[in-house]
Amino acid sequence: MGKSIEEVLSEVGVYIVKPKGTSMYPMLRLNCDSICVVPASLPLKKHDVALYKRKGGAYVLHRVMEVADEGYVFCGDNQCFTESGVTDDMIVGVLDSWYTGEKKHSVTDKRYLRYVRFWCGSMRRRALILRFCHKFLWRKYKGKSVTR
Repeated sequence: MGKSIEEVLSEVGVYIVKPKGTSMYPMLRLNCDSICVVPASLPLKKHDVALYKRKGGAYVLHRVMEVADEGYVFCGDNQCFTESGVTDDMIVGVLDSWYTGEKKHSVTDKRYLRYVRFWCGSMRRRALILRFCHKFLWRKYKGKSVTR
């Protein structure tokens, strides 16, 4: 049996994988992008993208929307509903960068920071944009990999 993500991060200091699912679209695209996760420096900050492990054992990569007393509030970029109660002991690592083919994108890039400011600035705006995209744009990609 292979090593867990936690073991790889502990031994190597970095975990690179193609993410599954579409919860972080449009930033991360299914079957196109690879993510680079590094050990987390706790506590997390608002808008960090973290890999955490749910109580059921599922790994999830979502964005911190709020840092609360009882834990973090997370939401995927392609979602309008938050998940609360994620605590420091559930955090596995944080997103450091991602790759589209050979092109590296960093969480410190100015373009990325503009995206975060726009996309996370208002959940109401996000809900409207996602409703439009799901209804008119993204359904044509159903069952296909979405490429830029």
